[in-house]
Amino acid sequence: MEFREITKNAFDNYAINHPLGSFQQTSFWGRFMEGDKFHAYYVGAFIKEEIVAASLLLSYESKNVKGRLFYAPRGFLIDYKNETLLKKFTDCVKEFIKVKRGIYLKIDPYILLRDRDKDGNIIEGGVYNDFVEINLRNASFTKVDDDIQPKWLSRINLKNTSLTDISSNFSNKARQIIRRNERLGFKIRKVGFSEIEKLLEIINKEKTKYKTIMPTRTFFEDLHSCFTDKYLQLIEVYFNKNEVISNINKMIQELLIKKEERINNYHHSLMKEESFIEKEFAMQEEIKRLEQEKDYFASCREENSMGIYLFITLGNEVLALYGGIFDQYAKLDASYTMHYEMIKYALLNKYKYYNLYEIGDITDTNNKLENSFNYKKNFGGEVVELVGEYDLAVDDDKASMTIGRKHFPEYLGVKTIFK
Repeated sequence: MEFREITKNAFDNYAINHPLGSFQQTSFWGRFMEGDKFHAYYVGAFIKEEIVAASLLLSYESKNVKGRLFYAPRGFLIDYKNETLLKKFTDCVKEFIKVKRGIYLKIDPYILLRDRDKDGNIIEGGVYNDFVEINLRNASFTKVDDDIQPKWLSRINLKNTSLTDISSNFSNKARQIIRRNERLGFKIRKVGFSEIEKLLEIINKEKTKYKTIMPTRTFFEDLHSCFTDKYLQLIEVYFNKNEVISNINKMIQELLIKKEERINNYHHSLMKEESFIEKEFAMQEEIKRLEQEKDYFASCREENSMGIYLFITLGNEVLALYGGIFDQYAKLDASYTMHYEMIKYALLNKYKYYNLYEIGDITDTNNKLENSFNYKKNFGGEVVELVGEYDLAVDDDKASMTIGRKHFPEYLGVKTIFK
């Protein structure tokens, strides 16, 4: 096996479609992190000039540490079942880091620990990748309990399936809301990066409400600069007032046509009086509700942005990174339309996963992201518990491990941090 530094293009060609690929194991993320005190290296292992393992390595230099701290975000990209390859690659990475004055390495592989259903229950007989921890320990890594990246995600597997199959796993609530929003005329569209102000308005309100640390404008500007419009998409969910009112009028007209049919059936003894009265009452209530909705939409502007999300569409997945709905439109549940339409986009473009992203530790009774988890369950995806974080003392010195953990940056911009 030959180990060497590789070009950004060579790395991306390998990384983007790797089974364990992540936006954080790309040269785009490497470039992004280089704007935040890190330096990016790209290394690969070859057998007969074919890459068999690779990783982005970020090095961080702290004034308080004599030596550099290294991090392979969501890495390595390797077959963790191949214990021999993993050990050889780790040894090569260690030697590489030593040459670069490194003393410590952190990794957090993008591989699930075990199969779980949408509620987080372990699926009996499902995948259980306990060998990852065993093989990493044999390669001198030490498991760490605290994770700097989200360890628990909600993700929809799109492989070998259809929109019908996926939507059949939605909750009844989700299906009803999506159908209602379709009838009203809610839509999504890709908007230019200049619309980032809308996203900042939403997340800054969430920052105040939930007391979290959220990215700044500079974070998003840098992210856009590195990933570009090719992989970074701002998607807006919106409605046109006149179109919605027209659709509501059509719904009312449909109810009135059904009423005429019902009256005709009743007069010809094709419907019992009790059933007739019950359906008449229900129709009157529905028309009343629709008229109230029409009044609400009539008071809105001609065209209305209800919310905006930032998606990374790269490699294996479409990932909803940040976003939300404006407070004044929260009751319209437009986020269901946003995710449904983007699931359709992901299927159409043959992505393997739709990633709703972090949900917090569902085994923690004090999970601060429990509401997010309960919402995302409505889409019927799987709970992904990743294998977690592992540290390596490059010089085999326990003191280096302690120093590395103490001075490694806690916040890298993609995990919800509560104050």
